[in-house]
Amino acid sequence: MHLPETQVLAPAKVNLFLRVLGRRADGYHRLDSLIAPISLYDELTIRVAPPAQSPTTQSEITVASDSAIAPGGGTNLAHRAAASLLARADCRAAVDIRIRKRIPVGSGLGGGSSDAAAVLLVLNRLLGSPLRIEELAAVGTQIGADVAFFLCGRPARIGGIGERVTPLTLGTSLSLVIGWDGCNLSTKQVYARVARSLTSLPLPSNIMNFVSGRAPISEILVNDLEAAAAQLHPEVMSLKARLVEQGALGALMTGSGAAVFGVWPDLPAARRAAERLRAQGLWAEAVHTLDATPAAAN
Repeated sequence: MHLPETQVLAPAKVNLFLRVLGRRADGYHRLDSLIAPISLYDELTIRVAPPAQSPTTQSEITVASDSAIAPGGGTNLAHRAAASLLARADCRAAVDIRIRKRIPVGSGLGGGSSDAAAVLLVLNRLLGSPLRIEELAAVGTQIGADVAFFLCGRPARIGGIGERVTPLTLGTSLSLVIGWDGCNLSTKQVYARVARSLTSLPLPSNIMNFVSGRAPISEILVNDLEAAAAQLHPEVMSLKARLVEQGALGALMTGSGAAVFGVWPDLPAARRAAERLRAQGLWAEAVHTLDATPAAAN
């Protein structure tokens, strides 16, 4: 008997603040980051059924995407999420996942991690919720650094290597323009460059002042990965300048790049700026930050 299919939106994210605090003995980096989900989505359709009966019944997982450059098969994070959940819950099922990609692949906007988190949340519900949210978070941490954040489904402060998630309520919804020139930066290469300049000195943060409304957004727009990314792709800095020229109150690279976002006073102004940038041949979208993500809110 087939269970009903479920459609879900998996949002992108921006890092409003990202500091690299050091490197652990296992090579992972300790972070302090303020991340917000935004209104740019991949669209997932997830179907679950009993696996085909055989003497050695195994789970069957298929993932299809309309993106020619998204990873396929077992390397896709959505596939890994489904396989990891079924193994952790000791379940057998046939899982079919279809992804309509709208978040640019390899842009630093977290599309793959968001897809994985959506699969974990939705598939867990379709199977009768065999895993608690804490168990899903443990599974997610093994898949990708941002998966635990997307499982939280709200703006949050991130610590550790991404596994420490503290939900926060932003004082206001931010109107943003995301700009991307098509460059796919290697996260590993970006972190390798930033590691050379890490400091052991305490690093101040205005995150809580911003969240409480005592500091403007311009005072937290920091990304320790930006300079390292610009060494690999100098256009990151010129892209930031283009957003400011179009009226942004401030601009910053998100994640390990190469997408950049700018902050606008309101969404209509952001939409006009995005239209002008698209007319110049740039991929650009006007978005706003979310209080809760669709998968986590259900």
